[in-house]
Amino acid sequence: MNFPHPLMAPVIELALQAGEAILPFWRTGTAVTAKADDSPVTAADLAAHHLILAGLTALDPGIPVLSEEDANIPQSVRAGWQRWWLVDPLDGTKEFINGSEEFTVNIALIENGRVVFGVVSMPTNGRFYVGGADLGAWRGDKGGTPVAIKVRDALVLGESFTVVASRRHSSPEQERLLAGLSASLGELQLANIGSSLKFCL
Repeated sequence: MNFPHPLMAPVIELALQAGEAILPFWRTGTAVTAKADDSPVTAADLAAHHLILAGLTALDPGIPVLSEEDANIPQSVRAGWQRWWLVDPLDGTKEFINGSEEFTVNIALIENGRVVFGVVSMPTNGRFYVGGADLGAWRGDKGGTPVAIKVRDALVLGESFTVVASRRHSSPEQERLLAGLSASLGELQLANIGSSLKFCL
């Protein structure tokens, strides 16, 4: 398929390769250490990080990379970036550690403070989502033909609808919001999902 941005296809491939680098660590009891912010990191995070960093640098060495696993680049340096890659090589590390399939690889191209396009891939099944402002959005499977996707045109009052929320970050505010939605719009189904996968459904 010919995507509307020349970097989309190679970045999709890179995200899928990073997923393949993660899988040998999945459900193996891999060691977990804590980062400075107390969030967990594993060898899988670092393997995917290094693969993505090398791949993005090979695509265009002039575009800097900010990765969750190497975020110690000073803000004073980052403030001058007009075009850069934002990477979370293993989003949903807690899901990964607990053996869930709900973890992803995330790569986005940023220009002038706005997302040009982003890729989310799911290592356990080879599915990916890609999209960008004014570019469209697609869902695909490794080796398959991507299918264009879009949000529902409008919510019809009284029809059942699904609200997607974080599996691990519920709050009283979220509960009040859900109760209010249900009271004003009708029956809702709640899907608690980990990682950025929730934004793709």
